[in-house]
Amino acid sequence: MKPLRLLVSALLLCFAACVAAAQEPAGGQENPRKVADAIIKEAGRHLGKPYVYGGNGPESFDCTGFTCFVFRKFGYNLSRTSSDQAHDGREVKGGYDKLQKGDIIIFGGRVNKKTPGHVGIFIALDSLKQSFTFIHACNSGVTISHIDEPYYAQRFIGVRRILPDFPPEERERARKSHFSLTELLSGKTGAARDSVLNAVQERPLVLFPDGSWAFVGADGKYFEPDGARDFILNADGTWRSEEATTAEYYTVRGGDTFQKIARKFGVSVESLLEMNGLNKRSVLRLGDRLRVR
Repeated sequence: MKPLRLLVSALLLCFAACVAAAQEPAGGQENPRKVADAIIKEAGRHLGKPYVYGGNGPESFDCTGFTCFVFRKFGYNLSRTSSDQAHDGREVKGGYDKLQKGDIIIFGGRVNKKTPGHVGIFIALDSLKQSFTFIHACNSGVTISHIDEPYYAQRFIGVRRILPDFPPEERERARKSHFSLTELLSGKTGAARDSVLNAVQERPLVLFPDGSWAFVGADGKYFEPDGARDFILNADGTWRSEEATTAEYYTVRGGDTFQKIARKFGVSVESLLEMNGLNKRSVLRLGDRLRVR
């Protein structure tokens, strides 16, 4: 009887594997990070296209028409309404640092903020992990927005994950942009050993390779500046401190170049690069937030 049981068990396992394989979307064996990159690239191709209620693309979209259209390109069939998309995939719990590119962001509706009424696609966190960008079809058309915009901040409900989780080592590398002082001084991180500097009032200041920065408290934790000073990282790795100004920022869109952005805001390319701690070899990415004034 034991061989028979083993045979039946093997057949059941084989059947379960076949069913699971049948449920995998096209391209399910691909690296999920590469699929997520491709999803955002495809979404970005439609920036500026108009919003039309019931629009399924490719010339016009409503919010779920947009997410359905983009994900369908990669073998994922999403529900057609925001209330149903709020149950697609699986819930992502925890803070913003748990999100990954390609997640579906769920927002409350215009009238009832607690009932799903809008969706978008997560792009990336900001450097301090306190905000993120997402691409969506809203009344003004397909655009990129920030979660810290009051309208969306007030209506944020949750996040659903459609893609497989990124491999652990990649997920950790993607979100590890802040380090403890011990890690920084060990020289084994992506941040330069000499990036721990003394700033105003002798407070340690960490400047990261991407140009972002934060103060380090007595407990070794990072916190935002009080706004009294601006610390600007120069392209050559040096930095300077200036009185705080009212800064203006711009979100990079498809087709942008440093020259186009500089011309749009009436600044030189050199000034634009300097304000953002970049150089002429730096690469623009969709959704990047640049200081322009």
